[in-house]
Amino acid sequence: MTRARRFRAALAGLLAAGALLGPLAGCSEPTAPVAPFKRLGRKAAQHAVPPPGSDARTVAARRWGLAAPLAPAPRPVAPRGGPGVPFVVDRVPVRAKVVFLTFDDGPVTDPAFPRMIRDLKLPVALFLTGADGGAGADRGAGSGRGADLDRGADLDRGVAPAADAGTAADTGAAAAAVSARARIDALRALGAGIYNHTLGHPDLRTLTYGRQRAEICGQQDRLAARYGRRPRLFRPPYGSYDARTVRAAKECGLSAMVLARVTMTADGLRYAEGARVLRPGDIVRAELRGPGRSAGLTRMTTQVLEHIRSRGFTVGRIEDYL
Repeated sequence: MTRARRFRAALAGLLAAGALLGPLAGCSEPTAPVAPFKRLGRKAAQHAVPPPGSDARTVAARRWGLAAPLAPAPRPVAPRGGPGVPFVVDRVPVRAKVVFLTFDDGPVTDPAFPRMIRDLKLPVALFLTGADGGAGADRGAGSGRGADLDRGADLDRGVAPAADAGTAADTGAAAAAVSARARIDALRALGAGIYNHTLGHPDLRTLTYGRQRAEICGQQDRLAARYGRRPRLFRPPYGSYDARTVRAAKECGLSAMVLARVTMTADGLRYAEGARVLRPGDIVRAELRGPGRSAGLTRMTTQVLEHIRSRGFTVGRIEDYL
């Protein structure tokens, strides 16, 4: 028998076996594959695979569940205000359909978030609190603050605090803080702005002027020591401030106090006042922790970005406009 005949005979045998096994396979319980829209949303799943010849921006947008890339932000007007003259703002006064994404606190628990910022070239602003520039190690009050700051200095050098009777259980938390801070550093390297959210995240209105100033100036000093630059923008925790806060912010060298009219949640956007729709210049805030662990922050941000894009808006870099 020639080689060609042997090949045809073998192929016929395989086809026959398949015909017999097909009905038998149907006896087992079928396993339904997970449809992409169950993870990304039905509309996003329709665009998950970019058409041939797509440019890099389109490929990146589709990879992260967007139907199309965001448009470039328009050229901003001259920066408002002057050196040492802070102002309170929850919207940037622009006519163009541009909004601004800001994130508070830390840590960044979603490891995919820096990759999404990189791929989409997304401008974001991070308002950080805590000894390590985002992990919130300084939160709290009382005599423990100094010890927290000392442990934060060790973490800044990449050294976990020495274990003792009171801190042995915190070794894992210290390692997690180092990892979370590395993600903050990655975001900064990708162009994210690093700004002030106080040292310990208190309600500033409950503090004396001196303590408010210590919270704001102390975080200015810490962020400058870590990143080599003093922040220009400040966000008071909980959006809570008074005239003493403004005075302290001025003395600490800040040029704007940034609030937010819109909050990003796992269920959508929540509006503080006015129309329940996006408006030009809206400042959107979210917590870096996200609505849960794992990919919560990335998933929530993707949903909001698609909402922004589908309504004809884009995202700008807030420090270019303030």
